[in-house]
Amino acid sequence: MKIQSAVLLFLGVTLLLHSQLSAQSLSWSEAQKQRTATLDLHWYISKPFIYKSRTGKPEGLEVEILESFQAYVKDNYQVDLTLNWVESKSFHYIFNEIARTTKPNSMGVSAFSITDERRKKVNFTNPYLTDVAVLVSSKGTPIVRTLGEINKMMQDMTAVTIRGTTYEQFLLNLRKQLNTDFDILYIGSDKNILDEISKTDDRFGFIDLPIYLMLIKTGGTLTRQNFFTIKGNGYGFITPSKSDWTTIFNEFLSEPKTTMKLATITSKYMGPELYNFIDGLYSENNLGASILTKEKEIQLQQLRKTNLLLEKEKNSRSTFIIITLVSIILLGIIIALFYREQKISKLLSKKNKQIEQQQKSIQSKNEKLHNRNLQLTGLNEEKNNLVKILAHDLRSPINQITGLLDILKLSHSHFSKDEEKIIHQVQDSAQRLNQMISKILDFDALEGNRMKVITEEIEVKELLQTVEKELQVIASKKNTTVHYKTDRNLRFKSDHLFLTQILENIIVNAIKFSDPGSKISVNAKIEKDKIIFSIKDDGPGLTEEDKALIFKKFQKLSAKPTGGENSTGLGLSIVKKYIDLLDGEVWVESEKGQGSTFFVALPIE
Repeated sequence: MKIQSAVLLFLGVTLLLHSQLSAQSLSWSEAQKQRTATLDLHWYISKPFIYKSRTGKPEGLEVEILESFQAYVKDNYQVDLTLNWVESKSFHYIFNEIARTTKPNSMGVSAFSITDERRKKVNFTNPYLTDVAVLVSSKGTPIVRTLGEINKMMQDMTAVTIRGTTYEQFLLNLRKQLNTDFDILYIGSDKNILDEISKTDDRFGFIDLPIYLMLIKTGGTLTRQNFFTIKGNGYGFITPSKSDWTTIFNEFLSEPKTTMKLATITSKYMGPELYNFIDGLYSENNLGASILTKEKEIQLQQLRKTNLLLEKEKNSRSTFIIITLVSIILLGIIIALFYREQKISKLLSKKNKQIEQQQKSIQSKNEKLHNRNLQLTGLNEEKNNLVKILAHDLRSPINQITGLLDILKLSHSHFSKDEEKIIHQVQDSAQRLNQMISKILDFDALEGNRMKVITEEIEVKELLQTVEKELQVIASKKNTTVHYKTDRNLRFKSDHLFLTQILENIIVNAIKFSDPGSKISVNAKIEKDKIIFSIKDDGPGLTEEDKALIFKKFQKLSAKPTGGENSTGLGLSIVKKYIDLLDGEVWVESEKGQGSTFFVALPIE
């Protein structure tokens, strides 16, 4: 059983391999039956017809034509065709391989020119592109026009070609026709004839017209000799003599869709302009003139491109010069700004040092001022204590003087008028002195924040009557009339004692600085949430300097009391302190020689 199984397996593998080998070597008629086939494509580098991509796979014009053929047999005959690319050693090797092989599915690829001599050994497909070869020589070679010039050029130069190509045959025919001898340099199939000609200035050779025109289009400078242009039968693919694959391939080439496809593929590698020109050479009679015209067109285009490039380069150079100049200017500005910044930084650093020194000096002076303030504060406290002590100590003897004068008046009922006048003067002086002491003590209490606000309900009419009684004697002595007026019996809450002191001080000042027989008006009214007292006199008025100092302590104003009264400069400053304690406002409106009006505004609770 094991032996039989092994035999069967061997036979199966053999049959499978045979079928695969058969599929690979099928003719076109067999491929239609099998619905599958393989084409062995023997190729060698001939750019742009066929060459290696970066990945090592073949690509180029002929590769895309064969891929289009592969799609054609699939779409029209449902044959799955595999393209087997076989890289060869040379063009000559490919031709010989196809000529002697018995495999019908072999095909030669790589821009084979169709010739009668080659047709004797292989089959050619119909041409897919016009085959025109031109003779080119090294850069700077003159174009020959006479037979003598031709012979001289051939003898002085070396021909370059590849063995087994139509290029070689063209050179051999040229040597025979001209009956002249010239050296031939054979290069490998992997090399480029144009590259070898370009290396020195004494070489020439035949190349395909499309390759030459592409060289000119990219700026090449080889010389084309006009008298040696050869029009061939076109480029085609080769198959063995007995292969029928040529039949289906020619059918593929004759399709209108294929013609359009070939135009697209060829234009891709040569450009639409070159393709249309070369394709039109089939029917061209004056081949040399057409090529020369096209050559000049391409050279003119290249010249225009060169001029455009030069213009762009010129513009770029101008732009570069402008940018460079602007950059230099900007750099100069930056350097100038940098040095200016450095200069400013140095100056600032110097100023900072000066400021630091000044700050140290100011700090030192502040410390001295602080110490001096402490000393002055101490001296001021000592002065205030001394004033308080003197004021308290002075009150006792003043009160004793007043008491003694009262006793004197009671014990002696009969005094002369002069004696009574003297006693009254002494009493008045003692009373004024006592009032001055009271003001000094009151101000000291205010300065020390030792006085408290006691809020109570105040009836404005009664308040004004009280003030009137208190100041009646003072007013009558100067024959001054004081009018007290209020719109109605107003009531509000505030400190009765402070408000009385405020009004009395302002009214006393008005009496003191007004001429005898003057009139003073005292009014009270409510505006919004405030009660406003106004005291208007007919005094000398105040200057702007007086108004700025009037509520400050110990200030002597330009106006003087009209009756020789004494003034401590504390009365209105005490008024300001009292009003501040009552959260009120005080201000004066006055013009020099026009009298004064004092206003006191207090909030209504």
